[in-house]
Amino acid sequence: MRRVQHPWAEPPGEVLKALEGSADGLSSAAARERLAQYGPNTLRTRDRDAWYVLFLRQFANPLVYMLIGAAGVKAYFKGPVDAAVIGAVLLFMALIGFVQEMKARKAMAALLSLSAPKAKVRRQGRRALLDAAELVPGDLLVLEAGDRIAADARLLESANLKVNESTFTGESLPVEKGVPAVAPDARLHERRNMLFMGTAVSQGRGLAVVTATGMATEIGGIAEAMGGAKKEKTPLQQSIDNLGHSLIWVVLGACIVLIAVGLLRGMGWIDVFLLAVAAAVAGIPEGLPAAVTIVLAICVSRMAARNVIIRKLTAVETLGTATVICSDKTGTLTVNQMTVRAIWTGGRYLTVSGSGYGGDGGFEQDGRHIDPDDGDLSRLLRAGALCNDAILSRTDAGWDVMGDPTEGALLAAAAKTGLKKEELEQKYPRLGEIPFESEQQYMATLHVEDGRRVAYVKGSVERLLGLCGRIQTPRGEQALDEGQRQSVVAANDRMAGEALRVLAAAVADYPAELGPLDPTRLQGRLVFLGLVGMIDPPREEARRAIQTCQRAGIRVAMITGDSPITAAAIAAQLGICKPGDAALVGREIEAMDDEALISACRERAVFARIEPLHKLRIVNAFKRDGQVVAMTGDGVNDAPALEAAGIGVAMGITGTDVAKEAADMVLSDDNFASIVAAVEEGRVIFNRLRSATFFLLMTCTAELLTLFLSVAFYGESPLEPIQILWINLVTGAMAAIPLGLEPGIGDELSQPPREPGVGLVYPGMVLRILLAGLFLSLTATWIFHHAPLPGAVDAATAHGIRQTVVFTGIVVFEWLFAFQARSAEKGVFRLGILRNPWLLVGMVAGLSLQALVVYLPAANRVFHTQPLTPIEVAWTLIPGVLAVAAESIRKQFAPTLFGRGQWRRAAQHPAGQPPAGRNG
Repeated sequence: MRRVQHPWAEPPGEVLKALEGSADGLSSAAARERLAQYGPNTLRTRDRDAWYVLFLRQFANPLVYMLIGAAGVKAYFKGPVDAAVIGAVLLFMALIGFVQEMKARKAMAALLSLSAPKAKVRRQGRRALLDAAELVPGDLLVLEAGDRIAADARLLESANLKVNESTFTGESLPVEKGVPAVAPDARLHERRNMLFMGTAVSQGRGLAVVTATGMATEIGGIAEAMGGAKKEKTPLQQSIDNLGHSLIWVVLGACIVLIAVGLLRGMGWIDVFLLAVAAAVAGIPEGLPAAVTIVLAICVSRMAARNVIIRKLTAVETLGTATVICSDKTGTLTVNQMTVRAIWTGGRYLTVSGSGYGGDGGFEQDGRHIDPDDGDLSRLLRAGALCNDAILSRTDAGWDVMGDPTEGALLAAAAKTGLKKEELEQKYPRLGEIPFESEQQYMATLHVEDGRRVAYVKGSVERLLGLCGRIQTPRGEQALDEGQRQSVVAANDRMAGEALRVLAAAVADYPAELGPLDPTRLQGRLVFLGLVGMIDPPREEARRAIQTCQRAGIRVAMITGDSPITAAAIAAQLGICKPGDAALVGREIEAMDDEALISACRERAVFARIEPLHKLRIVNAFKRDGQVVAMTGDGVNDAPALEAAGIGVAMGITGTDVAKEAADMVLSDDNFASIVAAVEEGRVIFNRLRSATFFLLMTCTAELLTLFLSVAFYGESPLEPIQILWINLVTGAMAAIPLGLEPGIGDELSQPPREPGVGLVYPGMVLRILLAGLFLSLTATWIFHHAPLPGAVDAATAHGIRQTVVFTGIVVFEWLFAFQARSAEKGVFRLGILRNPWLLVGMVAGLSLQALVVYLPAANRVFHTQPLTPIEVAWTLIPGVLAVAAESIRKQFAPTLFGRGQWRRAAQHPAGQPPAGRNG
C-alpha cells in the first residue's frame, strides 16, 4: 500500500487502488494488520501530571521557599511551635489550590463528550458498525445524514451530500461535497471531495475510503501543532514571581543590615542570627500566597455558578488584563443557526426580526409591521416550507435542525406566520420531488393543493429566473418582462450586499396529464414568488458584550474561516469594524512576513478564510506587538491559537474536545456575554489582590522598619518572633482575605487595561506603602521606648507590657487601616462601612483572638504578652486612629496622589475600536 500524498487531486479509483482497497471493503485480516501497523484511530491526549505533582506544584513560589527555610531555622533554635505555625499555613494554602484544580479536572472530564465513538463501514461486502478507534486506511465509510465523520476520507460516491465543517474550517453553511478531483494545491475549504475527522454529515449519502487516521488526520496535525505551542506564564503569575524575587533581595538586604547594626550595638551572635530570622519572617508577607489562592478559589466558584468553568486559578485574572480578544465567528459571535433576515415578494422589500430556529419575530417594511397573513408573503413562505426536507425539533438546549440549515431557516420564517411544516404536509401531501443537485441548482416538490397538483421550487436566483415565465406582483401575476427581471436582480444585489445567502422560490400548476414531476416540463410554467435572504446572525448579547469591551479599552478581532464578505458584514453589525471595511484573508497573510503581519493586525479587525496555522500566526503577531491576547472559539481549527493565547476560552456545548483541552476557561452555556462578565470579574479580582498585597506589604514594611529603628537606636527588638508570626500569618491573613472579597466598585470596565508590565505593585503603591509603614514604625517605636505608660513591679514586667502594647497596637492598626486599604482613592464612608461584611466579621474575630492572646494566661506564656489596663489599651489605638484620619483627609483632597503607574498608558486603536475611558 503506497501513501497517497494528495488524495483530493487523484481520481477516486486511483486513490482506492493505491490504498489497496476494494468495492467490498477490507477483509478482517487486512484490517487487523493495518490496525497493528497504523495504531488505533485516536488522538494522543496530553499527559496529565499525577495528583502528587499537582499538589507539590502549589509550593513552587520563591516566598514559600524562604518560609520553609525560616521554619527550619526556627525549629532548630527555638523549637517546633513557630515552625509548626508556618508549616500549617503553607499546607492549608497548598490544599486549597490543589482541591480547586482537581475540581476543574473533573469538570473538564464531564465536558469531553463530543467524540465520534462509532462508524459505519463496509467490510467483506457487509455493512458493519465499528468503534471509531478500529478504523484503518483503506476502510470504506458508509455515510448518511447525522453521521459524525470518524477519519479523514476521500469520497468515492456522493448523493446530495453536504457536510457541516463549521467546527473545522469555520464555514457557517454546510459544504456541498462531490467526487471530482481538485487541484493539488487546493486549500482545506476547497477540497470538496475530502471528508475530515470531527465534522458531520448534514444531508445526503456518500461512500468514502479512509485516507488517514489518528494523528495523521488534519485534526491530528492541529493537535501536534498544539503540542509545540509555548504556554507563557499569566500576568498574575509573572507579577507574583517578580514580587517574590524582589522581596527576597529586599529581605536579604534588610537581614544583612540588621546583623551589622546588631553587632555594632553589642548584641550576641545567636541573638543577632535569630533577629535576622525574625526580620526575614517580618519581611515576607506569609499570608499573600494563601490570600491569593483563597480569593481566586472563591472567585472560581462564583464563576462556575455563572456557567464559566475555570481550569486554572489564574485564568480569570488574566482575562481581566486582556487588551485584545480574538474571537471565532461561527457559534461564538453568531448563533450558528441560519436565519431569514430579508424577503422580497410582490415588489416589496421586507425585513425579518428574530434569530435562530425559533418562531419568534415578525416582518416589517420601512418600519411598518406586515400582517403575517399577507397573501404574497404567506404564499412565498408556504413554498419554502413545503419544498423542504429539514426537520426542526426542540431540545432542552433550544431548537435544533436535522438537515440543511438553510432549509431550517425557511421553516423558522414560515413559523413566524403560523405555518407549520407538519400541518402543511398533512394538508398538502407530497406526491413527488426533484432532489437538489449542483448541476441544476434547484429543488422541486409536487403537492396536492385544493384538489389540484402544484409544484413548488426553490433554488438559485439565476436558475429560477430562467425557468419562470410569470411573476407575483402587488397587482397579481404578470408576465416576467425585462423590467421585472431588473427588479429581482436589484433586490438580489441588495441582499448580497448585506452578505445574505439568497434563495428564490417559485410555484406552478402541474396538472395530472403532465405525469410525474419532470425538470423539462417546468420551463416557462413557473411563477416567480420572491427572494429570501438569510445569514447566521450575530448574537445580540455578543453585540452588547463587544460594546462593553470597547468601552473597557479592549480590541475585539474576528478570525473566521468563512468568506470575507460574510465576515466583514457580521463584524460591522457587531461593531467590530466600520461598514465597508475589508477583511484580511488567509492568502494575504501567507504572503506577509512577521513584521508585515504585526502592522496589519494593528489596522485590521476582521480576518477571513483563515486556516488553523493562520490563526496561530495572528495570535503570535498580537503577542509580539505587546498585547495580552484572549482567544475564544469552539472548533478544532481554534485549538492551536487557544493554546498559544494568553488565555483560551472554549465553548462547552458546541466546542470540540480538542478546543476544550486547549483552553484555560470553558463557557458551559456557550454565551459570549459571559466573557465580559469574566473580564469584569478579572479586573475586580486584580484590584482585590492589589488591596490585599498593599495591606500585607505595608504591614511587613512597618515591622521591618520598627525592628531596624529599635535595634539601630536602642539596641533591642520591640517584638518577639512569635508575635511577628502571629501578626503576619493570623492577623494579616485574616484581614487580607476579606479584602480579597471586596465587592467591585462598578467602574472596573471604564478603566483601561493595565500595561502588561504593570503588576500587583506599582510605583504609586510603593510610595504609599513606605509612608504608611514609616508612620506605623515611628509611632510604634516611640510608644515602646517613650510612652508614659504606668509603672510596673519589675523591669521584666514593664518590658513585657510595652512589648504587648506595641504588639497589640500593630494589630489594631492593621484592622483599622484595612478599611482604608480597600481603595487607593475612595474613602471609608464613600465605599460604605457595611459594604464588605466579611471585613467586619474578620475584624471582630481578629480582635477577639488578640484579646485572648493578651488576657489568657496560657497564651501569655506562648506569645510573651502581659494583660493590659484600659489606659494601656488606649495607647494601642493611637497609631491606627491617627493613620485612618490622615488617610481620609488625603483621599478627600488628593485621591490620585498614589496613582502613578497604576494603569495602562493610552494606546492607539484602529477603526471601530474606541480608546478606554481613562488612563493612568
